[in-house]
Amino acid sequence: MRIEIYKIVRGVLGDALLSQIIPGLGLALGVVAVATLTSTFLQYSLSSIQNPISPILLSIVLGIAVRNSINLGKSFNPGIKFGMNRLLQFGIILMGVRLSIFSVLKISVVAVGMVFICIVAALGITIFLSKRIGISERLGILIAAGTSICGVSAIVATAPVIYADEEEISYAVATITIFGILATLIYPYLTELVLGLSTAGAGFFIGTSVHDTSQVTATALIYDQIWSGITPNGLTGVDIAITTKLVRNTFMAVVIPLLGLLYHKRTVSGSKTKIKYTKYIPLFVIGYLAMGGIHSLGDIIFGTDDKSWLFALHAVNSSATFVISVAVASVGLNTDFRKFKIHGYKPFVVGFSAALSVGLVSWLLIQLFNQHLIF
Repeated sequence: MRIEIYKIVRGVLGDALLSQIIPGLGLALGVVAVATLTSTFLQYSLSSIQNPISPILLSIVLGIAVRNSINLGKSFNPGIKFGMNRLLQFGIILMGVRLSIFSVLKISVVAVGMVFICIVAALGITIFLSKRIGISERLGILIAAGTSICGVSAIVATAPVIYADEEEISYAVATITIFGILATLIYPYLTELVLGLSTAGAGFFIGTSVHDTSQVTATALIYDQIWSGITPNGLTGVDIAITTKLVRNTFMAVVIPLLGLLYHKRTVSGSKTKIKYTKYIPLFVIGYLAMGGIHSLGDIIFGTDDKSWLFALHAVNSSATFVISVAVASVGLNTDFRKFKIHGYKPFVVGFSAALSVGLVSWLLIQLFNQHLIF
């Protein structure tokens, strides 16, 4: 029995043993605790004013501050990596219980068109700028993949397909991480105070324009915690943003192999690289949909007004928010600006232009189809 339990725990934790992840995960929990207490204090201090600082925002900022002001030992790394990868994925799966499968599909139908246009625009603009500004084609492709699809995950997945070297991967990761973090800090305020988007519009904007899944989740949660927006049908910004982002993630199965094939066609005559498309579909996307299915099934079995069922949904939702808070703190704790290997300004120019272009295209699409964004 003990052996079976150990196997289950080992399967969840991956290669990291429980004893190895405790230091980093404990540090992330501490960051979340301080962020939550600080946000609560500010809320009571500004009782007549809406609190402009959310716990999620404080978690990522404090995490970055700790990482870049203290020399953390290597013993913290396994727990931090676990938090920002497996814990984040688990949190996103739990977030799926917020929506019925019908709501997920409804959002996805609208999102798929917007996502497709944003991806095409991001790829085209980024690769064009890369050639004009004079960075390597492979680095340009990596930045394009990171901007258009799934941030660092897309870069890591694309790199072996185009035979990118470690320096190019490092440049791309640094560029995407920096602009993704900036978007996480700025976009929750930009969408409301500058762009004046509705809750649905803000969700689609964040889901299509912020780079990484962790950054999209954090940005949308910050938006919800600050502005408390809700659509006529009871959806929040994070519901729409995460669903939209997961639609983007599924495009990895098409875009990454396509980038590889185009690169090899241009650079290696007669290359026939075999690519397994399905390996680029993140499993947590399936888990997210499954939780939506459980929500729908529960509504049918217990009814939408059953107190016990509503309590269970609320408990899972609260757990998801907590888990993602720890994951976001881990992202902050993993962001060490001192280790970014950036030589020269060119990757930054391309990354900034790409991020700005995707944001602009997303905003234009929302303005164009605003009357249809009714949820």
